[in-house]
Amino acid sequence: MGEAEAFRTELRAWLAAHLPSEPVPAADEERHRFLRAWQRSLAAGRWVGIHWPREYGGRAATLKEQVIYTEEMARVRAPAILDPIAVNIVGPLLIHYGSAAQRERFLPPILPAEEVWCLGFSEPGAGSDLAALRCRAERDGEEWVVSGQKVWSSKAHVADWCLLLVRTDGGAAKHKGISCLAVDMRSPGITWRPLVQLSGRSEFNELFLDQVRVPVENTIGPINGGWPLVRAALAHERGTLWAFEFKIRLQNAALALVDLYRGSAARRDLAALRQDVAQAYIEAEVFAAHTLRILPRLHEAADVPPEAALQKLFGSEIQQRTCELAMALLGAHGALDGGTWQEAYLYSRSVTISSGTSEILRTLLAERALGLPRG
Repeated sequence: MGEAEAFRTELRAWLAAHLPSEPVPAADEERHRFLRAWQRSLAAGRWVGIHWPREYGGRAATLKEQVIYTEEMARVRAPAILDPIAVNIVGPLLIHYGSAAQRERFLPPILPAEEVWCLGFSEPGAGSDLAALRCRAERDGEEWVVSGQKVWSSKAHVADWCLLLVRTDGGAAKHKGISCLAVDMRSPGITWRPLVQLSGRSEFNELFLDQVRVPVENTIGPINGGWPLVRAALAHERGTLWAFEFKIRLQNAALALVDLYRGSAARRDLAALRQDVAQAYIEAEVFAAHTLRILPRLHEAADVPPEAALQKLFGSEIQQRTCELAMALLGAHGALDGGTWQEAYLYSRSVTISSGTSEILRTLLAERALGLPRG
């Protein structure tokens, strides 16, 4: 048996013994407890953050092993983890850019979800144009004094730490003078306000920072050199993170859609939607195949390649079409509250906005991939 198949066999055996039998709870507090316990179980078996180096709790998994991991997780329709932001964005940034002391302090609690992270990137006037951020940090001895506002911060209401982008040199060019800080969410001067979504959940938040003191030693990477960290974070968020997460998500959604069609067709005539269901399944499989084709490029890229925008753009739009079709299959039942598909449909309206709007990504592809002129 080769190494790759041995890896698959080990993972299948672990999942057979540890995969939760009960569904993910709907209520937020219960859901968080469930997903934290699931992530802790994965971490105990070293099945979360498998791409991390072994010395930090990962498996130093090869690209092929990461592909197998996503295939097996999709096969059993495994739940998500509580904190993909920390595992897939914060952790790799700390491993690459953090000091030895920062890695020692921050990495161990991430994989078992003992500490949760949020991102303090977007601002009311700095979303798609992130370099326009205005949240400022002024040096006062060995501390930064931070004031400003952030928005669309996922899980800020339950987070222990925030990966915060601040402007530390107001006189520098827009892409210069930005620094990246690890901020304790219990610090005096931090308040958050939930943003209620269409589904009724409050996953996102506004963050307000009023004279928040942050030790200078919590600066990740060089002072005024945070923009490369931003680009690295976007590479994970739009690239490999989207590729892996969406491969699982879309394949699971396609299988669930087929199940929904079969159940609904037994009660009423849905022949007109049969081809649409087949098309949705095909799109999910094509996306999965395309993911496998471009993963080496995403995996090896030092900067954000155009393929990352391609993955995010089409993955998000396929998800929206799948959820819209599910609502059509549900018919009158789709008007009921609290169902899995209803929530997925409402949430899907946001995926063409988060991590880069579809309009921004199409412009990026036109300019960087196709070489079309601006304007």
